[in-house]
Amino acid sequence: MSSRHALKEERAISGQDEPVIWLQGERVGLGPFSGDLVDLYWRWEQEPAVLVGYGRQTPDSLDNRREGYQHQARGTDDQLRFTIYDVNTTSPTPVGTTAVLIDHRVRTGEFIIQLGDSASRGKGIGTEAARLTLDYAFHITNLKCVYLSVLAPNTRAIASYERAGFRKTGERRNSGYWLGRRVNEVLMDAIPEDFPGPSVVQQNVE
Repeated sequence: MSSRHALKEERAISGQDEPVIWLQGERVGLGPFSGDLVDLYWRWEQEPAVLVGYGRQTPDSLDNRREGYQHQARGTDDQLRFTIYDVNTTSPTPVGTTAVLIDHRVRTGEFIIQLGDSASRGKGIGTEAARLTLDYAFHITNLKCVYLSVLAPNTRAIASYERAGFRKTGERRNSGYWLGRRVNEVLMDAIPEDFPGPSVVQQNVE
């Protein structure tokens, strides 16, 4: 079942109309992390390409993912979580998620992104979603640094992060696996002073 068909089915059950979009760029919008979409999130997260990219080695059960959503939904003070929408479709279509896990003591956060299927990749959606998430993290949540780690062979993701405003800061050696091989992790971060802009948040506020 495609993401669009799944969304239509879920909206018919829940009675939901057009999705809420908080920040919107040229192609991508960010909206709420939603319990109505948790089954869709779960389907995305079990795809082999996603498992390899995250370094996960076993699939998750749908029941466990639903329980996990409840925990995530109660932790909004310590995290940003968004649904990524492709806004260049007839109706905004969910295609992935982003998150920033916040450490309030030092005003930093760890960035996480997933795109739902191969049709959403290689089109600039991930780059724009990452940039919009940084925009929110820097200009609404007031974080001073957002960081991530990515497996070194995942060169497409690294290039996308760099276009969004992240910079390489080093490597963690022999700390992950990629298709059965032990590999390094690339460490990257972004700070407000290097944000490539333009800021959708500032445009909306000013």
